[in-house]
Amino acid sequence: MAEMSPSKALEITQNPEKYTVQERKDAKKVLDAYAPVAGEGGKGSRGQKLNKGGDVTVVSIGVGKMKKKDAKKLTKAQMADGGMAYGKKHMYAAGGSVTMNPGLKALKAKSPEAFNKITGN
Repeated sequence: MAEMSPSKALEITQNPEKYTVQERKDAKKVLDAYAPVAGEGGKGSRGQKLNKGGDVTVVSIGVGKMKKKDAKKLTKAQMADGGMAYGKKHMYAAGGSVTMNPGLKALKAKSPEAFNKITGN
C-alpha cells in the first residue's frame, strides 16, 4: 500500500463505514504518528504526557535594547593564543598552550630529516 496522507486518514476515520478494516487501522496509525490522542491514561499515543489545561508551548522572539557593557558580556568567547608549534600559530577556545610531543623532540635530536618529513617543516 502507498503512503497515506493525513487528510486521507482523517477522511477514513470520519466515515469508517465506507472503508475496510485494514484501511481504518492504517488510517489510525497515520493519525497517531501526527498527533497524540488524549484520554489514554494521561499519555499521548507516543507516551508523551498531556497537559491537563490544554496549554501549548509557545516560542517568542523579542527585540529590545540593553546597555553596551551588558551586551559585551553576551558576546562569544574569543580564541586565546596557544603559542607557536611546528611553524604555525595555534589558538584555543579555553586558553591553554601547545607543546611539542616528547617523542617528536627526541626524533628531532636523533634524525632531523625524519622529523621534517613528519611535521612538514
